[in-house]
Amino acid sequence: MVLPPGWVRIPLRGGTWEALDEKVFRGIEEIPEGVPREKGMAFRLAVRRRIGRMVGEARKAGGLDLYVPARARPGVLMAASFLVSELARPEGEAASPEVVLGRLAGDRRGGEGGALRGVGGTVAVRWEYVEPPGGEDVDMYARHVDYVLPVPGDDGRWLAVNFSTGGDGAPGSEFTRALAELFDALMTTFRWHVAE
Repeated sequence: MVLPPGWVRIPLRGGTWEALDEKVFRGIEEIPEGVPREKGMAFRLAVRRRIGRMVGEARKAGGLDLYVPARARPGVLMAASFLVSELARPEGEAASPEVVLGRLAGDRRGGEGGALRGVGGTVAVRWEYVEPPGGEDVDMYARHVDYVLPVPGDDGRWLAVNFSTGGDGAPGSEFTRALAELFDALMTTFRWHVAE
């Protein structure tokens, strides 16, 4: 997957804390406007702690990788992230990926059904919806874009890729919708790599 400038991958199954230190804490090269220079270290620590909490939640959700913007653009950090997780087919479910995708497309998220899309040479189900504030770190409405897709050649394994953004604080604004479109553009670069 091709990431936009300033975004970093935090692996969740190994090397997590090293990545947080190197890519997030040290990776914040520019402190956002409005943060006094003498508060730069405190800002970096606060961002690292917040992303550290996101890492804990992502691991509980079965996450493989967490992607976050770690550089200010322009002068502010973007409130967005996405998580790649592995899903297992439910025990006793012997349906083909096509049947499962059809069922998933009927699921509703935020009142909307899913849509089928091509991703990485396979078919995925995509949802886009808005959720109200909730949880310790979520104090605004968030726009979500979720993809679920089968792992080619292994009918029992699936991936979920879940994007979330607070955007500019308004889930229906042009800016917030543009971030969702940016994520969709990232998903067009998704490719499978078979480990040898």
